[in-house]
Amino acid sequence: MNLLYFLILVGILVLVHEYGHYIQARLHGVGVIEFSIGFGPSIFSFEKNKTRFSIRLLPFGGYVKLAGLDTEEGIDDESSFHKKSWLARFSILASGGVMNFLLAIVILFMLFLLGVPTVVPTGINSVLPGSPADIAGLKPGDRIISINGKAVVTSQDITQAIQSSKDKVILEVDRNGTIMTFEVEPRYDPSQKRRLVGITLPFFTEVRYPAFESLKMALVTFGTIIAGTLDALWKLITGRLGAESFSGPIGVARITGVAAQMGIKVFMQLMAFLSIQWGLFNLLPIPALDGGRILFLILNLWKRLRITPEKENIVHYIGFLLLIALMIIVTIGDVRRF
Repeated sequence: MNLLYFLILVGILVLVHEYGHYIQARLHGVGVIEFSIGFGPSIFSFEKNKTRFSIRLLPFGGYVKLAGLDTEEGIDDESSFHKKSWLARFSILASGGVMNFLLAIVILFMLFLLGVPTVVPTGINSVLPGSPADIAGLKPGDRIISINGKAVVTSQDITQAIQSSKDKVILEVDRNGTIMTFEVEPRYDPSQKRRLVGITLPFFTEVRYPAFESLKMALVTFGTIIAGTLDALWKLITGRLGAESFSGPIGVARITGVAAQMGIKVFMQLMAFLSIQWGLFNLLPIPALDGGRILFLILNLWKRLRITPEKENIVHYIGFLLLIALMIIVTIGDVRRF
């Protein structure tokens, strides 16, 4: 099932990304030779409006083949990518990543509006029947505020407070806005060699926000993920973060399966997160990626640095081979870990 969820998630991200390129190319009169989801041998394809739409064997990306870009087809025609204005070419190249960003913002907005899964670190997830907590009257959903008069913020605070107590503990909890106090006497468990009250933490709840607040929260979350991703990339480049910190297709498939089992909203949270990373990665100034092409587009603004499409294509081809090699290395790391 992990593979199925992975294919659904990646398929949506790739479809949205490539559709951004496709629609901008159509709007600016650039010929679209092929719209492909995946790489490698074609599994299914059909032709419409002079464009071949394909699904290919390897579902790790996709592409939109434009007239005059990486191909001789239509290179001298008015529908050629290189015949269009600088702004038109920029919008076509950037539109894939922008569409991924927009998808993520829409998903986050809907989650905050309808209820986003949120962890309550001191919230009780379950109460073991017949346990000290059950006898005292504690219930799932209760949020522990303090133990023996000392405020608790994390589940670790609760564990430490219970372990350090010599007798009964006084728990102050918030139950649906009502503050209540319970006296619980932990039992010593010989198998775990510690005192237990019979509860599990943390508790997941759903928090809903008004429309305007939801949009604000979505944009803030979007910015936070962008900043965190860039920080992780910088740490990777500077050697402060190892390559083992990143996952390839196998790792992402495993995470996707776990998220799907936790519910549609957690799955959508993951989709928003990966959509932002997908869009950002593609906009990095790396040859073969959209960002690499945008870099050449900017460099060509200076006549002295003018680079012919033929030479640029060679650089992108080399970059593509290096990206494939990187994908293989990351996948091997995934196999060793999982």
